[in-house]
Amino acid sequence: MKKIEPKAVYFIKLGSGGLWEQSCIEEDQTIRLGFNRTDHKACLCGDWEKVRNDEIKNGRKPGKATQIINQIKRFYEEGEETLWITFYGSRMWWCFTHKDVKKLPDGSKVRKVIGQWRDTDINGRPLSLETLSGRLTQVRGFRGTICSVDCLYVENRINDITSLEVSRSIECLNSFRSSLIPLIQNLTWKDFELLVDLIFSNAGWQRIGELGKTEKSIDLDLRSPVTRERVMVQIKAVSDKKRFEYYCKEFLLMKDFEAFFYVVHTPKKSLTSAKTPARTRLIFGEELAKMVIDAGLAGWLIDKNR
Repeated sequence: MKKIEPKAVYFIKLGSGGLWEQSCIEEDQTIRLGFNRTDHKACLCGDWEKVRNDEIKNGRKPGKATQIINQIKRFYEEGEETLWITFYGSRMWWCFTHKDVKKLPDGSKVRKVIGQWRDTDINGRPLSLETLSGRLTQVRGFRGTICSVDCLYVENRINDITSLEVSRSIECLNSFRSSLIPLIQNLTWKDFELLVDLIFSNAGWQRIGELGKTEKSIDLDLRSPVTRERVMVQIKAVSDKKRFEYYCKEFLLMKDFEAFFYVVHTPKKSLTSAKTPARTRLIFGEELAKMVIDAGLAGWLIDKNR
């Protein structure tokens, strides 16, 4: 998909309380504006003074009437190069629209989307709310219908362009993560077992039984305190595909476990290309290093290697 180059970016609230979000995004492929009593013909002609006077006659204060007219004017007059965004289903959605504005029987107005609404960047990555800056997502609290937003930030997010500062941070984080792999591999067997136990416990899993002494095929017997899901973990410093397949068969014989994690810091080549059966997950050095960082255990790992 080509990069977008909007001339302006506007947030639009699709109906009071998101009334029209689903229909506009999933069904009609439109943006929609209320203000049902507004004179549609006057808006098309650009007679904004009449529209403003109508709002005042309907009981709006002059200042409020001006704010409303400015929003309606944007809906009618913004060109096809204007980008429209909204928030729906925990994601940011965006589109460009055709210029024509049509009035619906209920008095609301619509513009057809060019193509379709999208909730991913140009490379297909979801534009999830938790990955967006609060400077943008705070616009969800806007009490009006249409307002301008930071054009450059939205454009860069959709075009999957990372700022120099973020790129440097990612580079440093990747380097740090890679530096932890040999430290994990240098751990004694007992310390490696303990590290894996700490990773899972920091993620909220509760160990059932003594570490490494549950059963011959289980190093960690874990249970989720929320879902009550029970999983088994086998921990190996070095392993190959044949050994992994043996434990997979053991796992299939155990009816009380929902999942099986096979954790190896130095896998043999045969293991790295092994297929994982259903409900089974392989975890190697690079993913382990990421887990160490996410669990806040980097300092612990460094101290163990001093």
